[in-house]
Amino acid sequence: MGLQSSPHTKCAMLYGNFKKSAQHIDKMLNAQSKEEVLNNRMRLKATIEIVRLLALQGIGFRGHDESSSSLNRGNFIEVLKCKAEGNDELSSFILNNVPQNAQYIAPSIQKEVIHILANRVRKMICDEIAGGKYCILVDETQDESNTEQLALVLRYVKHDGLLMECFFAIVGVENTSAVTLKDAICVILGRFDLSIQNLRGQGYDGASNMRGEWNGLQALFLKDCPFAYYVHYFAHRLQLALVAAAKDETNIWQFFSHLTCIVNLVASSPNRLAELKYFQRDEIACMLSTCERESGKRANQIGTLHRAGATRWSSHYDSVKDLIDVYNASCRVVESLRNGGQSQQIRGQASDLQLIELEHRFNNAVVELLTLSSALDPSDSFKSFNVEKICNLAEKFYPWDFTSQDVKTLKFQLMHYQLDVSSDLEFQNISSLTDLSRELVVSKKFAYYPLVDRLIRLVLTLPVPTTTMERAFSGMKRVKTSTRSRIGDKFLADCMTINLKREFVWKIDLESVIDEFESLKTRRAQLR
Repeated sequence: MGLQSSPHTKCAMLYGNFKKSAQHIDKMLNAQSKEEVLNNRMRLKATIEIVRLLALQGIGFRGHDESSSSLNRGNFIEVLKCKAEGNDELSSFILNNVPQNAQYIAPSIQKEVIHILANRVRKMICDEIAGGKYCILVDETQDESNTEQLALVLRYVKHDGLLMECFFAIVGVENTSAVTLKDAICVILGRFDLSIQNLRGQGYDGASNMRGEWNGLQALFLKDCPFAYYVHYFAHRLQLALVAAAKDETNIWQFFSHLTCIVNLVASSPNRLAELKYFQRDEIACMLSTCERESGKRANQIGTLHRAGATRWSSHYDSVKDLIDVYNASCRVVESLRNGGQSQQIRGQASDLQLIELEHRFNNAVVELLTLSSALDPSDSFKSFNVEKICNLAEKFYPWDFTSQDVKTLKFQLMHYQLDVSSDLEFQNISSLTDLSRELVVSKKFAYYPLVDRLIRLVLTLPVPTTTMERAFSGMKRVKTSTRSRIGDKFLADCMTINLKREFVWKIDLESVIDEFESLKTRRAQLR
C-alpha cells in the first residue's frame, strides 16, 4: 500500500527478505568469509609457486629497492606482477589491492614457505630410508662470505632396490674440529629421526680432523656405531695417491710441470687468451680452406687451456687434451712472448715413497673390507663370486646385522643364489652391485634370498666415487653469490635442498603446504 518509499512498502520488503534464508546475516557473513579465505589461499599459492620457481632455478629473491615506486622491485615481486598480467582475477587481489597482512610477499613469508618445501623434500628422503641402513658423505668448504660450511649427503638403498644419493643439508660451523662437525651432523640427523645406530658408512676426505684414528670425525662416530665403516672417498683417495706417485716419477712430474707452466703462461692474461683465440681462428680457417678439416656443427670450436686439479686425475687428462687441441696456437703465443719464459726446479724422489703414499691412503682394514665386498660383484657372469668370502664379510664386518645363525643360513642361500642367477638371462649383462640390487627386486628374487639382498644393500652404503658432493658445492656457488653473500645458513640450506632435488619438489601438494603454513598460527588472515 502507498508509494514505493512508504513505511508499509519497506516493511513488506524487509519481511520478504527475512523469509529468504540465503540472505540472513550469518549466511552473508559466512559467504563473505569463504570468499576471503579463497582469495587468501590463491594469493599464498601464487607466492609458493614463485618461491618454488626461483629456488629451483637458483635465482635471487629480493631486490635492492622493493618499494612500489621502484622500477625493479626484485625477482619475486616482478615475477608475481608478470604472473598477474592477463589474469584479472589474480591481479585484483594481489600486492596493493589487499591489506598488508594478507599480501604474502614479505621476505619472512618467503623464507617460511621455502623452509616448508625443503623440509617436505627431506621428509621424502627419510621416508625412502624408512629405518634402513644408510651412509653419510661429508665435506667442508667456504662459501662466498668465507663462512665454513659443512655439506651432508645421504647414501641409501630404497625398498625397490634403487641406490640413492641425496644432498640433505648444509650448515655453517664455527670451526672444523671433529667434535664440532659431529655435533652438527647429529643435530641434523636427530631432527629427522635418523638413528646413528643405522649408520653403516662414512665418507670424508683425507684431512686429519676427518680421518684421524683416535680423535677424528670417523673415530667419534665409530664409538657410537662400531660398524659405520670409514672409507676415504674412493676417487678422491686414489686421485691423491696417483698424483703423489706421479710427482715422484721424474719424467711425469717434469711433463706436468711444463704443462702447468705453459697453461699459466698462456691463460693467465686476457690479452694472451684473446691472442690464443685469434691464432686458433686463423689456423682453423686455413685448414678448412685446404680441406684438412671438415666443416660441420660444433666441429671447429675455439678452445682454451685448463689447469690440472689436485683432486681429479681426469683434469690432468683434460689439460693435456686441451693443449693438443690448441697446440700450434699455443706455440705461437709462447713464441710471441719473448721474455715470458719461466723455469721450475725439477725434483725426483725414490719409488719406495710411492708405496708409502699408497699405504697412507689404503689401510689394511679398508682393503680387506673392499676385497671381501668384491666377491659380490656380478660383472663377467659373477666371475668373482665366492661363498666363503661373502660369509666372512657378513660375519666379520656386519655382526650387528647378521647373527651366527644368519651367517649359516646365508651360506645355504648363497649356494642356491649362485646357481639361480648364473643361469638367469636377466642377470647376465649386469655389471654393478647397483644394477644387481635393482634386478633382485624387479625379478622378486630378493624374497628367496633375503640375507643376500640384505648384505648387498649394506655393501652399497659404502662410499664410492660420487658427483653429488660436487653438485652440492656448485649449487652453493649458484645460490650464494658475491651479490647475495648475506644469505643465512638456514635459507641457503633450504634453497639448495630444493635446487638439487627438483624431482621431489614437483611431487609436493601445494594445498597441503598452505595448510601447514596456516598451522604456524603466526598470521591473522584466514586460510581455512
